[in-house]
Amino acid sequence: MNKKIIAYFTTSSTNLGVFNQLVELAINIDRTSFTPIFILSNDIVENHLITKLKDNNIKVLSLKSNRYYYFFQLFKLIKILKNNNVHIVHTRLRRCDFYANLSKFFYRVIVVNHIVDDHLDHFNTFHKHLSKFLGVVYKIVSNFADAIIANSRENFIFHKKVNSNTYFLNNGIDTDYYRRNEINRNQLLVKHSISENALNVGFVGEFKKIKGIDLLIEIIKEFKNHKNINFIICAGGDYLRAEFDNEFNDYNNVFNLGFVTNLNEYYSLFDLQIYTSLSEGMQNVMLESFSSGNPAICPDAPGYSSLVDCNKGFLVERVKDAYVKKLYLLESNPNILKEMSFKCRREMENEHNFIKLSKKLETIYNSLI
Repeated sequence: MNKKIIAYFTTSSTNLGVFNQLVELAINIDRTSFTPIFILSNDIVENHLITKLKDNNIKVLSLKSNRYYYFFQLFKLIKILKNNNVHIVHTRLRRCDFYANLSKFFYRVIVVNHIVDDHLDHFNTFHKHLSKFLGVVYKIVSNFADAIIANSRENFIFHKKVNSNTYFLNNGIDTDYYRRNEINRNQLLVKHSISENALNVGFVGEFKKIKGIDLLIEIIKEFKNHKNINFIICAGGDYLRAEFDNEFNDYNNVFNLGFVTNLNEYYSLFDLQIYTSLSEGMQNVMLESFSSGNPAICPDAPGYSSLVDCNKGFLVERVKDAYVKKLYLLESNPNILKEMSFKCRREMENEHNFIKLSKKLETIYNSLI
């Protein structure tokens, strides 16, 4: 049987969450049946994931387009598809969905759109100009996709009504890399002078409006200098950062660490994690944290509600008091926290393992060929 060429098409190598998901799926795909290659809309930026692809003999190509509105990237894409005899294009992110779907008019190829964000508000959230127009055009062009893969139940239900070839595939996580390590925890406790026996509440993300920083501030205010509850903030960005720093400058239980590169180690410092975003598409941080044994307190919002249940944390109303109530509950009931931690780790190993997910993906590909 001739091997089928699978082109994984996304915007850039610097969008680490999206790119990592595709890289891990490609590396674990059956190489006796499929040959993976990568196509980036933007210029190739060398990093550890590009190195990982090269180490696995996976070719990486670029359209050198760097923006949504550069329409000539369509013809660059078609040329690459033809030159590499591509059978299936597996896209991730809206720009790539759009151009891959259009390429079907010029080259015979199967296109799979892998949807990673909330179908309701993408263009309003991420595109300042012509957002409504882009949304309408994208919706029309998306009808040309041969199949849809959704990574949240909400997106799966929505797209299944439009395209019968819609599949559900969890996001994956490297459970070996993201696991609790007591040595890392103890070293970081000493490094940041954090009390050993307190409940460490983590927050990972960015200081952006969409991340709900205003709500985060209101929550932390309720625990000023609480001797048994610490807040550890690992986040870059500038939105409300100055206000945050000024507000909590004299709190002895708030540790604002800025952007952290070795997050896998810092997850071991947390006992649980809170999420305050308006919505969540990728879920990468949550998966990493779950794999490290950290339950979640998060809003009952798209992206979260499909992943969090009573075994792994709490879905709450997106108001301060709801978070405060659950934090006090877990502080007073360490056995509940311990049981949730175990279940978080177990589910990541069973349901979000990249090897198992790649096998499911192979089944999808074979059904389309």
